[in-house]
Amino acid sequence: MSDLSGQVLVSCEHASNRLPRGFELDPALLELHIAWDPGAPQIAERLAARFEAPLWKGEYSRLVVDLNRSLGNRVLMRRVSDGHRIGFNVGLDEEARQRRIDRYYRAYREGVAADVERIIAREGRCVHICVHTFTAVLAGRRRGNDIGLLHDPAWGIEREVCEDLRAHLQATTEDVVWFNRPYSGTADGILPALRRQFSPATFVGIELEINQKYAGDARQLRRIADAIGEAFERSPALTG
Repeated sequence: MSDLSGQVLVSCEHASNRLPRGFELDPALLELHIAWDPGAPQIAERLAARFEAPLWKGEYSRLVVDLNRSLGNRVLMRRVSDGHRIGFNVGLDEEARQRRIDRYYRAYREGVAADVERIIAREGRCVHICVHTFTAVLAGRRRGNDIGLLHDPAWGIEREVCEDLRAHLQATTEDVVWFNRPYSGTADGILPALRRQFSPATFVGIELEINQKYAGDARQLRRIADAIGEAFERSPALTG
């Protein structure tokens, strides 16, 4: 059993491309990165099993409501995503938006926060591993990294943890690992929201962004999950 067992929570907000009953969209769009994060649920499940951790996975497509965006964010329910019109998000009035938030958003976000609070009360610290994947090419530009470690460098030990993770991954794999790429670790998302609720002494939130070029390769997804899991277990910032 890992020294971190009991402290870890794993979440995967964009785990599914399913739509609730009554929502319709071209099935081809549901296979695209705009609808979900392919490969992310497999990595999240393997990490959760390794750490015997609670696992939160989004049940429906991010196009219904994006669990990794805060209320009030203009892309919480995208009308257009990567040039594609999302019909069921066009013309929503405030009442319809609120019904969707109440039905598909609040339980997830409040449930994750409640689990973080329980872990902190029991263990003194929660290490939240948030798992996402990113499209290898966006707007004609190829992303250069295999793994992104997103964090707030001014928050507690997150920077030290990411330095430990990158050092281990670079020593044991050929993966290209960057900090806060292809997205910023302080941009709107579930981890920045949780940082506003908890203290840097008790909450460590690291978002993993894995290149979707590996999404269809189960062996590679297992390899990446195991390498990342081992890196967390060996992080002096977490276990020293």
